[in-house]
Amino acid sequence: MTLSGAVVCFEYGYDKDPASIRKMTGAVGSVLCHGCKSVRSLGSGVLDLCYVAAGRLDVVFTGIGNEGWKPWDYCAAMVIVEEAGGTLRSLYGAPGRPSAADEFDAEGRVVPGSYVFDIYSRSMICGVNDTVVEECRNVILQGAN
Repeated sequence: MTLSGAVVCFEYGYDKDPASIRKMTGAVGSVLCHGCKSVRSLGSGVLDLCYVAAGRLDVVFTGIGNEGWKPWDYCAAMVIVEEAGGTLRSLYGAPGRPSAADEFDAEGRVVPGSYVFDIYSRSMICGVNDTVVEECRNVILQGAN
């Protein structure tokens, strides 16, 4: 699965700050311009994640501006995604970690570009596989800037 065949979901949340709105719409516009199959916004983060696990969506993201979800939005659904073989990552890097690229190899060295997700992350991207997550993450961040 790559971005060209992906159904991408996003949630705008309740943020009304003009700068955040520009970032969010820029990210969605970038995804559309890079040829995704379609975009959706369902209104429920938990449902979005479960739909990725079920294969009804290919990618979901949040946290471009100040619209990021809360820990309770992720808790059970991230287990379901991981058990289904999906991938969850932070868009920008997880808080309280040694660096933005904060996954470690067998020798304890940081793996560049890994962006480990935890439930306290302010941003998230979830997808059916690592390839579509990384491709979509790059496109989203390009559009948000």
